[in-house]
This record gives sequence, structure tokens and C-alpha cells, in this order.
Amino acid sequence: MPTIQQLPGASVVDAADELPLSQGGVVRSVTVGTLLGSTQPAILAASGHLLGRVSLGPGGPEEITIGSGLALNAATLQATSIDFGTLATASSLNITGNIIVTNPGAGMQLLPVAAMRGLFAAGTNVSINGGGTISASGATGTGAPYLIGALPTASAAASQDLIGISQQGTDHAISYGSLINGQTIDSAQPASAAADSDTFWVAQGSNTMGRQTLSALWPWVVAKLPSVKAPVVEVSSNTTLDGTTHNGRVLICTQPLTLTPIAANMGSGFVCDIVNASSGTIAFAGSVVTSSGQVGLAPWQSATLRCIAYSGGTLIHAFVGNAAGGGSTTATITLPGGVSGVVATAVSSSAVQVSWAAPATGGAAASYTVQYRATGGTAWTGSVPGVAGTSQTVTGLTASTSYDFSVFALNGAGAGPVSSAVSVSTGAPAGAVSSIVWNVAPVGPYSHGAGVIGVNVHVTPASGAVQFGFSTSPSAPPSVWTSGVNVNTDLWGAYVAVPATAGTWYAWAEGTDGSAPTRYSTPFTVS
Repeated sequence: MPTIQQLPGASVVDAADELPLSQGGVVRSVTVGTLLGSTQPAILAASGHLLGRVSLGPGGPEEITIGSGLALNAATLQATSIDFGTLATASSLNITGNIIVTNPGAGMQLLPVAAMRGLFAAGTNVSINGGGTISASGATGTGAPYLIGALPTASAAASQDLIGISQQGTDHAISYGSLINGQTIDSAQPASAAADSDTFWVAQGSNTMGRQTLSALWPWVVAKLPSVKAPVVEVSSNTTLDGTTHNGRVLICTQPLTLTPIAANMGSGFVCDIVNASSGTIAFAGSVVTSSGQVGLAPWQSATLRCIAYSGGTLIHAFVGNAAGGGSTTATITLPGGVSGVVATAVSSSAVQVSWAAPATGGAAASYTVQYRATGGTAWTGSVPGVAGTSQTVTGLTASTSYDFSVFALNGAGAGPVSSAVSVSTGAPAGAVSSIVWNVAPVGPYSHGAGVIGVNVHVTPASGAVQFGFSTSPSAPPSVWTSGVNVNTDLWGAYVAVPATAGTWYAWAEGTDGSAPTRYSTPFTVS
């Protein structure tokens, strides 16, 4: 019996071909198709592929490639994230197209573009047509053009009612009350000369605006005039008159003092009443013309003072009467003459004694007034009225300061001529420094905020204590000082901290009372 190897080979195998088969010890024949009908051939596919059937007609499985957005994980086919950057770019949005959306719990879904219009609703006076066009509509919402004339007419406007307003190209609403409050007078056109028929806004009994004429206002003003009273201003020290504080007032003077009218401060038309309620004389300083010829007011005299500008110049005139008796009581009293021999002597750093001789002409002096000012000034800044004798010590002055002094006499007729001014300087305070000469000064350069600088000066008198400091100004002394110590005899010195700020600095020294401030001529540098 031949072996299988000895049999001829078959080049083609068909399903009808027969093969020997032993069944229960009996040899039988079976076709290839019948034998393989209940078996499955071996399936071999590369990793990352599926098996399926894409060809027409019957046949075995075929490999299917996994596309974009899918992955084969073991035996499970899964969707992966889509790389939207790989998608083609749409040049326009078509109403018939779709877009991809994600909804919670539903994943990615397709949404028709037309359905997006459901997200928007037309507001008041706005419409959206079937093509998606948004446009303004009429007040009725019909799509007609917006016309103010088509709106309902309001019979009245309340403060909270809104009015449309455009600000920098953007539409807003403003309340009617805010709009009225925003009006300013300068936005109105200039008016011509006032006339009785001119009208103005007025609110009567409520905030409702009405109109009023100037002619209707005048009777009201006239009716109020009888009740108008001049304000009373009490004056108790030397005073310069001005139009703001004293015009139209009654000035009641409760101390002997000097009133200084200055036309530039008062202005033409200025008027005030003056009553002397003191026990001394009220003197007028400057060029005041009086009706009585006197230049002051005796106790309980009064005067009406006016400033008048006219073709002849500017005049300050005082009509003098008697506040106590209803008329002048000075007809038999002669104004005093001028005092003579005025001498001023400094008696301390804050006091000067002034002495003089009584007037040799005119009426007898009832009292004297000493007035003073810092030398170089134009107005008298201080006075001592009611002096009974012919000398007076003026106190409260500034040390080492030059002052001018003058004196005039007064009686019931008024004030006599003012004497010529004499000048004197007050003394230096005790222990004051009169002279400072630099011995050791900064030379630099120095690093800002680092270390100290040694300085010293010769001082006159030798016992005068000094202080040292640095300033960025050659004319303004420092604001911070370091006290000096006496090195020997007249030499005083100190170690002063280097300035914390870079720049050019000047060294200064002065008495601890501020006397004799002295700057070293050469500045130094702090870097």
C-alpha cells in the first residue's frame, strides 16, 4: 500500500474533492467542503486593525483600518479626542450647516446652525428676521422705523422720568431731574440790559418751575427795605478798613485805636458809620478829609466815612457828628498842634522807650498816641493810644529789629499832626552771637548717609552757644541743627551727620537763638 508521500500532489483543492475518513472502524469518504464546513480557518491580523467584510459576495474576514478619532484597546473599540486642528477650516457659516456642541451627559452632538437663533430673543423695539438679521423696530415692535413722533405723548414730566442722551457715541438714559440740575448759567446766551419785562425761573410753594418778571420783583424788594438793618461790627484794636468786612456796617469802637482807610481796599462807594464808645480817641491814619477839620473822634463822637472816586481823584471823607448829643460839641475846642523832640531808645531786646515834648501850639493835648512799624513798611502796624504823659515804653517787639516810631496828640477836637518818624533797633537777646568765623568746614566729597563731618567756628562773644547744619540752599538755613560744644576759648565745634541725599550742600552755623546765621562760602559734594 503506498504512503501519502508516494501519492501525487493536488495543485488545486475544491470543495467537492473527497478525502478518506474512518467512522466507527469503517472507512468512508467525505468531501473537503463537508469536512471544513464546521471549522473556522485561522485568523491573522496586524495590531490596531479590525476584521470585517468589505468585499462583495461571500468570503472570509478582511482587515479594516482604525480611522481618526478611534482606538482599539484590547477587544474594545473606543472613541478618542478629536484634534480639531486637523479639520478643514470653514470660510463662512451657512444657515443650512451644522456645528459640533457638547452637552452634559450627552457628549458631542451636531447642532443645526439655524437652531442657534433660539438662543437669542428680540428685546423692546428690536426684531430678528428669518435670515437672522437683527434690526431696530418701532414702538409697537412691527419693524417700522423708530420715530419719536410715533411715541405716546406725555402730559407732564416727573423728576424720575428718563430721557435719552448720547455720551461719546454711546446711548444712555438720564432722569429729568438730573438733566435740569446739569444746566449751567454759562450755557445760556448773554442777555442785554435788564428791563421790567425780563423773566426768570422761580419755584413758589413747591419744586414746580414758574416764571417771574423783574417788575413784579421790585415791589417785594421795596417792602423789605424798611426792615433792613446795618450789621454792627465791634472794633477793639487798630484796624485797616476794607470793602469786604466794613462796607455798609456800623463800627462800634470800644478801645482807643487807629482806623486806617485804604482806598484800594475799600473801593468807590464804600460807606460805614463809626461810633467811638471808648474813653479815648479814635484816630484816622492816612489822608482823611473830615467835615469838622479834626482827624479823629473824641469819646462818644460819631462819623460817617465814605470813599469817593470822581474827576478830581479819590477822596476819603468823614462827616463828623456827636453820637451822644446829636450835634458837634467841638466848636470851642482847638485841635492840638504837633509834638516835637521825639526820641526813641532801645531798652531791651523787646522794648523801646519813646519820649517827646508837648505841642507848643494849638489846643491842649488830652492824650497821645504812639504808633510804630518795622522800618521799611508803609503802614503803621501797631500803636499805644491813650498815653497821658510825654513818654511811653513800647513792649512786645522783636529782638534785633529796626522800628519806626511817631507820635500825635489828641483832644476833644480830634488828633493833631503826626510827628516825623524816628528809627531805632531793638537789642539782641541775652547770650546772642554777634559774629561767626569758619575755621574747619566740609571739603568732600562724601558718601550719602555714611558717617559724620567735623566742623568748627570762632564765635563772638566766646560764650555764645552755636549750632551747625547742612542745607542744599545758599540762602535758606537748614531745618535740622546739631548743637555745638565749646572746644576752647571762642572755638565751638560739632560732628554733623553726612546728608542722606546726594547733591550739592552748604555748611551753616548760627547762635542757638537763631542769631548771626553764617554760611560757609564753598559748597561740598555728597555722592
